[in-house]
Amino acid sequence: MINAVTFVLQETLEAALLISVLLALSYQQKQPIHWLFTGLLCGLLFSAIYAANMPTISEWFDYVGQEVTNASLQAAITLFICLYAFSLRRSSSPSPNPLFFITATMSVVCAITVEGSEIFIYMTGFFQQKSHLQTILIGSSIGFAIGLSIGVLLFYLLRNLNNKLLRSSGLCLLALFAGNMLSQATLQLTQADWIPAAQAVWDSSQWLSESSVTGRLLYALIGYEATPSMAQVVSYLLGVTGVLLLANLKRPKASLSS
Repeated sequence: MINAVTFVLQETLEAALLISVLLALSYQQKQPIHWLFTGLLCGLLFSAIYAANMPTISEWFDYVGQEVTNASLQAAITLFICLYAFSLRRSSSPSPNPLFFITATMSVVCAITVEGSEIFIYMTGFFQQKSHLQTILIGSSIGFAIGLSIGVLLFYLLRNLNNKLLRSSGLCLLALFAGNMLSQATLQLTQADWIPAAQAVWDSSQWLSESSVTGRLLYALIGYEATPSMAQVVSYLLGVTGVLLLANLKRPKASLSS
């Protein structure tokens, strides 16, 4: 049961944290939250389709289709978060911001597709094992509930901040999430042999193992890796830097008409 709790918690937590931050920033920017319902529905649908077709997808690209597809989705999440950060340059206004809506929606769709498909695949693997099914369902429900609760808690914590602190805190969390996604994409491509494998830059497994409960939670929160390669470190920093730079680009001053 513990394995089911930690696995589903890790997968749920990544999507829950992203949604919580986007939702808090939506209220701060006075933007509609239609993106949330669109993203959730499309994400759940695509994750079910993705999981159901995984045997076929896995055979793509010389049997590394799953790794390449996951990496593509994770890189897309990073791109959409960067564009989302770019859309935040505009001051709070009740008028809808199309870029805000599109990037928030697509970030959620891609995140739920990746994380949701992992949960679907994990759950369906136990449907034939009736003796373990009840335990797995209970553990998965607990993990999902904990992940959802943490997401709700984060949302209300952010909502209680003043606008300036909410924006900076939200952007920092999004930057860490983007770095995490790009680092994970790099790892997937390394496993697919599309990026050469390299020695780990450091090894912190003796202090905190990735397989421990704390390690898994930190992986979901900030992309913790005990033995990252240089490519992963660079990817992580690129994701973080990209979000922060685009969010802080100065808006061009409107030219005065004569």
